[in-house]
Amino acid sequence: MHTTISAAERGKMVFKKFIIPVIEFVCAMGGSFIAYTGSVGKAHALVLGVGVSPASNLTTNLPQSVVTSYDKVFVENLKAETPWVRCTSRRTLDENAGNKLALFMYQNLPAPPTTQAPEGTIQTGLTVSVTQNTSTIGNYADYANISTYALVTAIDPALEALGVQMAYRLAQVVNLIIQNTVDGAGAVDAKSIHAPIGANLVAQDITAMVQSLTAVNALPFENARMTGVIHPLIVGDILMSTQPNGITDVLKRTAEGQEKLRELPAPDGDNVTVIDWGGCSFHQSTLVKVTVGTPNKLRTYVVAKDGVIGISFGAKENTQIGDGDWRNLNVWVRRLTEPSGWDPSKMLGGFASYQAFYTATLPPDTTMRVRYTDAATALT
Repeated sequence: MHTTISAAERGKMVFKKFIIPVIEFVCAMGGSFIAYTGSVGKAHALVLGVGVSPASNLTTNLPQSVVTSYDKVFVENLKAETPWVRCTSRRTLDENAGNKLALFMYQNLPAPPTTQAPEGTIQTGLTVSVTQNTSTIGNYADYANISTYALVTAIDPALEALGVQMAYRLAQVVNLIIQNTVDGAGAVDAKSIHAPIGANLVAQDITAMVQSLTAVNALPFENARMTGVIHPLIVGDILMSTQPNGITDVLKRTAEGQEKLRELPAPDGDNVTVIDWGGCSFHQSTLVKVTVGTPNKLRTYVVAKDGVIGISFGAKENTQIGDGDWRNLNVWVRRLTEPSGWDPSKMLGGFASYQAFYTATLPPDTTMRVRYTDAATALT
C-alpha cells in the first residue's frame, strides 16, 4: 500500500514538472493539446482551455461591428481675437445723409505774446484755422447658404455653425480695416514709428511710446489709460525679460505684483487686458502686421484718444458691431421654411450672411496719436 501511494505521488510530480509546462507552451503558441492522463490531466486541460474551438463569428462576417460612430459635438476651431474696435474713437453717420463723413478740427492759435495790450486800442482780431478730412463709408457683405438636402442630413446644426463662421469673418474684416488705417500713420507723422531699444520688445519700449504720445499732448481714453494691441509672443518676451526695471522686476517687489505674475495672460470672451504698463492697457491678438524677414518682426501698437476713428451707422448698423468681438456680432441666420418665387422647389434650406457699413480714418491732423514698433521675438 505504501509503495502504491508513493508511485502515485511520483506520477503527480512528474506530471506537474514536465507535462503541464509542455501543455502550457503548446497553448501559448496557439496549438491544441488533449491528454488523457487521469483526473489530474483532465482538470488541467479544462483550466488551460485545451481543445476549445475558436469563435465562429468574427468582425469579418459581422459588418455591423465595424461601423464608424460620428460625434455630433464638433471640436471648436481656433479663432484670433479681434480687439481693434476697442481702440477706436467712434463716430456715426446719420441715415439718409450721404455716404461721406467730414471730420473737423481747430488748429491751436499761435503762442500768445507777452507784451501788454495798448490801452484804449482795439487790436486786429485773430483768425482761426480749421482742418478737415472726409471718409467714405464702405459696404461689406458676404454669405453662405446650404441646400435643404444637406441641412436635413447633416449630423450637426450646420446652419448655426455657418452663422458663427460668418460672424468671425465679419469681425476680421472690421479689425483689418482699422489696423490698416493705423499702419498708415507713419506716412503722415514719422514720430508714429518707434525704433525698439533692442532686438526684442521690453517694458521700456512701451514706456517710450506712451511718453512720446504724452509729449505731443495726446489724451488717454475715458478710463485714463491709452490702449494697445500686442502679439502673444511679444507678451511672452516682455514678461520673460530679466532687464532691470522691467515688468517682472518691478512687479515682483510687491505682493500685488507677484499675484499678477502668477496669472497667465490669456484672452477670453471678454478680451481681457494682458499687460497694463506705463499708462497703457494692452489687448493681445495674433492679427498684427508681420514684417517678413530674418527674423520676422511683429508690430505692437499704442493708441491714444482719437488715434483712429471708426465710422458706422451706429445703432442702425445691421450687424451691431459693438466691441468688435465676433461672439457679439449680429449676423443673419435664416432657415427657409417655405418655397418662394426665386426657389420654387425649396432647394435651399437656409443661409447665414452679414452686411456692414463701416470705415476708419486717422484724425484731421498732421500730429498722429498712435505709436507702433516692429520687433522680433525670442519665442515660437
